[in-house]
Amino acid sequence: MSSHPPGTRSLTPEQLLAAASTHRLLYIEAFPGSGKTTVSNQRFGLHRFARAADHRAVVAVSFTRSATEEIRSRVSRQWGSSALGWPHRIVTLDTILNDLLFHLLRSGILQWPGNYLELDVLDAWRTHLPTTYTRDKPVLALDGRHIVTGSIRRVEREGHVDLAAFTTAIGEGLCTHENVREVLEAALCIEGIRASVKAYFATTIRSLLVDEVYDANDLDLEIIRLAADAGLSVTLVGDPWQALYGFRGARPENVPRLIGLLDFERVNLQTSFRWRGSISQEVLAQRLRCKERTSLSAGTARDVDVVLARQWKMLWDADSQVLPLAIARGRMGRFQEAVCTLLLNELAHNAIGRPAVFLNDARTTLGITDNEILARLRPHLQSALGLLKRQGDLGAIWASLADAVVTLVPIDSAATQKRTPRTALTNLRKRLEMERGGLVPGLTCHQAKGREWNRVGVRLEEDDEEALRRGLNPGDEAHRALYVALTRARHISLAV
Repeated sequence: MSSHPPGTRSLTPEQLLAAASTHRLLYIEAFPGSGKTTVSNQRFGLHRFARAADHRAVVAVSFTRSATEEIRSRVSRQWGSSALGWPHRIVTLDTILNDLLFHLLRSGILQWPGNYLELDVLDAWRTHLPTTYTRDKPVLALDGRHIVTGSIRRVEREGHVDLAAFTTAIGEGLCTHENVREVLEAALCIEGIRASVKAYFATTIRSLLVDEVYDANDLDLEIIRLAADAGLSVTLVGDPWQALYGFRGARPENVPRLIGLLDFERVNLQTSFRWRGSISQEVLAQRLRCKERTSLSAGTARDVDVVLARQWKMLWDADSQVLPLAIARGRMGRFQEAVCTLLLNELAHNAIGRPAVFLNDARTTLGITDNEILARLRPHLQSALGLLKRQGDLGAIWASLADAVVTLVPIDSAATQKRTPRTALTNLRKRLEMERGGLVPGLTCHQAKGREWNRVGVRLEEDDEEALRRGLNPGDEAHRALYVALTRARHISLAV
């Protein structure tokens, strides 16, 4: 019988050292293609089966559903389905925050309007409630132990829900992940609640693995600190060069402070396997990380497997051979954005066998919970795409499609739904005209993070080209996004 745990025979000495480290607090810095996910799933499995008598959970978290699903699938393949038997789990950090808030509600430490003990937590309000461009943003706050609604004045106008509608939804047990975070941020300023949180962690979790830790914001880092203070085994995995979520409040500059404050042991995964057989790509990656001047060879969409950019709009403005997998969000209505996403999904499925990135958001906005409804919509979507390709009138095409959607999906009719999203439809038409020549998927750097292709095209702005001439600065999020884009290719990266 083998003495090696499942899958560990294939690990390099570097990976084995990281996966099997006995340090309670461990930080693993992982370069692109160095086997970060492999090490994470091995460390999860080793902790999961190490102490059979300890029934507390081994938990791994990341910040996106796709990242958690990747770790979850690898753990199941290598360690078996029992590795994820309750209470052991691999989830987003938002799930852990939700559980924590529910615990505080059930314990009577906090009180939700209407005395709800569990909540229906949404990704965003815009998929459920109308929004208007305003500087007044509805928020949750604490009044003693009572959770209350209010608003804050923002500098810029953005799409926010009305305070009265927000208050009604909160009173019905609805909220968003952002609202959960608002409550916890206020709650953790209270020492008694902090002690309750540490006790909750100590009694329910024995090991916590945090993937992509540089995507954590201040609340996330405080949760990690409380977990470590509660005596949990804590493993942090990440790369400061690949921190991309500053726009969502991530504070990558604070991660080294936490690591130093709690005296985490450090292990590096520096050997990349992504660039085997491609000296040019390996040299490019080394030069980028050393902040050296570099440049990118020019190519076209036909030369690559995918095109990456920092924003969806950059992809829609690219060669019409590029099919971005999300609609560029402008000031079009929620209905228009959702229906155009369904159109894009139909085109992407037919042309390249890929779904639209925000398909689930579109379905939620339109109230499509049944696949049968989507199947009944499909002929109307295909007809609209056919008319677009044949240069039909945009207004007439939209009016017919909007009427079909309102008839078939559980959504109320509104005059605003008749407004034709001309820019989005025109962009789709251009791609339909190029469909026969073969379309290439387009993704943002955020969507591409953690993935790889043989040949990658990158849309460079003038600022990007200047950054490459000067050398990248890992303290600049735009430079980090460019670094991520340029390290996705196994063989070659080209400017397109």
